[in-house]
Amino acid sequence: MATNSRRRESDRPIPRRELLAAAGALGLVSLGGCVDDIRSRVEDEAAGRLVSTTAASPSFFYAGGEHRTGQRQQVEASYTQEYVPIVASGELEGVSRTVALEGIYTDSTAKAQDYNSVRSNKRRSEIDFGDDGDELDEDALDRLYEYLDGEPTVSQRFVVVVPDASVTGREELLADAITPEILLDQLSDEPSRLDGEGTVYAWGRAKAGTDTGNLYCWGDNRNRAAESSGDNEIRCRTTHLAIDTDGSSRGVAVERMGESVAVCTVPGDEGVPSWRFVPDYLDDDDDGDGVPTRLESWGEETSVGGTTMSSCLVGAVTVQPPACPCPMPALFHARRIRHDDQLLYVGGWILDDASLYKNSVTMLVADGPNDIVDIEHGDDFAAMRRAAESGFTRDRGRFGSVCYDGAFDRESLAYLPPAFHEGDGPQRLASISKRSARTGRNPQTGKEIQGTDDADEHHHQERIRFPLVDGDGDGEVMRCLVSALDCPIVRVDPAEPCHNGCCCPSRDCDCNWLPAMNGQSPR
Repeated sequence: MATNSRRRESDRPIPRRELLAAAGALGLVSLGGCVDDIRSRVEDEAAGRLVSTTAASPSFFYAGGEHRTGQRQQVEASYTQEYVPIVASGELEGVSRTVALEGIYTDSTAKAQDYNSVRSNKRRSEIDFGDDGDELDEDALDRLYEYLDGEPTVSQRFVVVVPDASVTGREELLADAITPEILLDQLSDEPSRLDGEGTVYAWGRAKAGTDTGNLYCWGDNRNRAAESSGDNEIRCRTTHLAIDTDGSSRGVAVERMGESVAVCTVPGDEGVPSWRFVPDYLDDDDDGDGVPTRLESWGEETSVGGTTMSSCLVGAVTVQPPACPCPMPALFHARRIRHDDQLLYVGGWILDDASLYKNSVTMLVADGPNDIVDIEHGDDFAAMRRAAESGFTRDRGRFGSVCYDGAFDRESLAYLPPAFHEGDGPQRLASISKRSARTGRNPQTGKEIQGTDDADEHHHQERIRFPLVDGDGDGEVMRCLVSALDCPIVRVDPAEPCHNGCCCPSRDCDCNWLPAMNGQSPR
C-alpha cells in the first residue's frame, strides 16, 4: 500500500528529550506505548511551523461529454492521475528539516476517429509549421497523415495541484519555483528541474507499485492498462507531455471582443510572435495582448473573488503523443490559478489543423476566467454533475472540454462565446480563420506558396465559404476545431467529508468523481 501523502519527514530522529517534553505538554502521565504517536505529533507540529500549508485537493477539467451536440465532437475518454511527491526543505530552531507536500497531477486525452476523412491534406509544399528555411521530411509527413487517418490523439489537458506553500525563513515561494518552463520540464518524460541540491523545493515522480506514489486511470487508459498487465493488477501509465516549445514557426493571433477572445495560429510570414499572454480583461487604453520573451513567469494576474489567475499563456508548438511517428503542430495553453491556499496549473494542447489541412483551423476561445466549483464525492453520478454545473457562470460551461469539430455553422455557435454570435462577431471570426488557413509565403521569394499552377483550381481554392457570414452557396466550407480556454475546473471539496475516505490518489479506494463528470463507469 502506498505511503500516505500526509506523512511528514525529518532529516533526523526526534530525540527522547523532545518526546518527553512533548509528553509533558500533552499532559501524559506515562509514555507507555505512545512514543510513535508522540513522535508523529511533534513532527506535525514542526511541519506546521516550518511550512505554511501542505494540502492539495484533486482537481480536473469538467468533461461535458454528456452534452456534446454530435458524434464528431471530440470527447476526452482517457484519464490518468498520479501523486506528485514534493518536498520542502528549511531550518527550524537551528535544525534542518524536510516536509512532504501533497501534489496531484491529472491528465486527459481525446482520440479521434478517421480524422482525415472530412479534411483535405495540404500539399507538401504548402505545409509551413517547420522552422523557417527547413524542409519537412516527406516520409515523416506521410507517416503523420497515416497516423491521423487512424485513431490519433488530437488533444490533451492537464491539471497540477500543489499547496500555495512558503517555508519559514526562506524568501522563495513554491509559486515562484514553478515557472512555465519548469512546469513543462516536470511534466515531460524525463524531468530535470526542481531536483538539485540546495533547492527549497524538490519535485519527484510517482511510480506505480512503489512507496513514493500511486497511479490511477479511468476510461480507455484503464482498459489498455488491464490488457497489458496480464494479471489482476492494473498498471497505469501517465501520458506525460512531449512538447517542443520552439518546434513551430507559426505565430499566435488573437481576435478580441470585450472579454471574449478567439486564438489561432497564422503563417510565420506575418511576423507574429509564436507565444502570447492572453489576459481575461484588457483596459480600454491597452493596445493588445502581452508577448512573453521567455517562459520564466506567469505574467500579470487578475483577481475574481478569492481566486487569482494569471493571463493564459498560448504558444505555437509541436507535440508527439505516444504512437505518433513524428512531431505534429499544435496550440499549447496554460495558466496558474491561486485558489483556497492551493496552486492549480491548468492547460493542455490541441492539434493545429491550419498547419496540415486546407480550409480548416484550430481555435481556442474564452469568455472570461475559468469557473472553479467544489463538489462532494459520492455514488450518484448525475447528482455530482448537477452539483458541478450549478456553479457554472456561462451556458458554454456544460460542454466542458468537448472540442467542436465541424463547419462554422449554426451548430458551432453553442461552442463559441456569445459576443461572436451577432453584429460583426461572425465576420471577425471569419477574418482570423482565413488568416490562419492562408498558405504562407516562401521566405526566399516572398511569394505565396502554391501547390499547383492550375489557375482553375487556384480560383476554386479562393472561394472559401464561412457559413456564419456567407450562408449557403458554392465554395469549400471552412472547418474548425474549437476548444475552450475557459473550460470549468471541478475540485473535490476539501471542506466536505470524503466518501470512503477517497480524496487523493495515495489512498486505496474507488474514486468516482472523474468518471462521473464524463458519464463513464467507475473504476
